[in-house]
Amino acid sequence: MNKFILSILLVSIGVGQDEADSIIVAPVDTMVVIKSETIQEDKDTAAQNSLIPLPDIRELDDEASKLPLGEPFFELKSSIDLLHLQMDSLKRVISVYEKGKGAMPTIDEELLNLIKVPQLRHRIELQNGTIVNGEIIQEDGLGIIVQTSIGQLAIEMDRVVNITEDLPLNAKVEIMGEPFVNAFPDREEIAGTIKNVGLKRADFVRVIAHLWSATTELIQTDSIFVTGQKQKYLTGIRADTSLEPGATTDFKLTIPLAEGDKVSYRTYEVRWESYK
Repeated sequence: MNKFILSILLVSIGVGQDEADSIIVAPVDTMVVIKSETIQEDKDTAAQNSLIPLPDIRELDDEASKLPLGEPFFELKSSIDLLHLQMDSLKRVISVYEKGKGAMPTIDEELLNLIKVPQLRHRIELQNGTIVNGEIIQEDGLGIIVQTSIGQLAIEMDRVVNITEDLPLNAKVEIMGEPFVNAFPDREEIAGTIKNVGLKRADFVRVIAHLWSATTELIQTDSIFVTGQKQKYLTGIRADTSLEPGATTDFKLTIPLAEGDKVSYRTYEVRWESYK
């Protein structure tokens, strides 16, 4: 009966009857057992091939190495030395910052000379309502030439309605009139008056005099800080060389001369700073 059933199964999957009879040469039960053993052997072989070997067992010494008592497991001394260096560097940076706190930065005079910013001293009103701000550098009966922030502008006089002068929004110190010069064989004494015509206080005001020969050769140069109002600055410095807006003060400058110096003319300039 079992043989008959197996024959029917083989025929149903496309095997001819004669081929099915030739395949079944042993009892069905015996063939099934043989097939099961073969499958089990294949599974065992695949399992053995898929196994990963375990790592070798490390052999431990009889006595494990131990750190000496009181010593850390990392380089503590080097870490502390590095922290000390970093703290010292930070202290120096803070010290420099504290010393320079409140100090005004300085700008080289040559750099300032390269930046030509016109002073908008004049306010010119035209007939069409236009307002021109700048500095009048040339004027005659026909018109004026104004230096503005975008260049020079020529304006006909009949177009001008009104011209007013605006005071600068910063300090501006000028010498009032021509200084008096008292000449001696070994020195010159120059006296005069200066005034702050600006709208801001001028600090550390200094008058500079240049003595020239007839051949435009510089003979002597000297300067003096004027005596003005007392002022205490944020840096803690106290000085009496300040001029408030509208304030005036006198100065007297003595310039020594060498033997043979012959002064033909003199030029003057006033310098100042602005601090808080």
